[in-house]
Amino acid sequence: MASHFNLYVDADALLRFQLVTGNGDVLLTSNAFEDEDAAIAGIWSVREAAVSGRIVDLTGAAPENDPAD
Repeated sequence: MASHFNLYVDADALLRFQLVTGNGDVLLTSNAFEDEDAAIAGIWSVREAAVSGRIVDLTGAAPENDPAD
């Protein structure tokens, strides 16, 4: 099964979403949203960032598969 987003109501009656991997691991849980439209807009923002977002390495260590090698 592919990764997916779970949209749910939390204990405070606010909406949140989770990004879940194909094997069921939760990669992220969103902040709380007041309404469904805002939560879905948040999901679209995460999807867009996943496609076009840069990786900014703040650790100071180069990754093993650094394309600069």
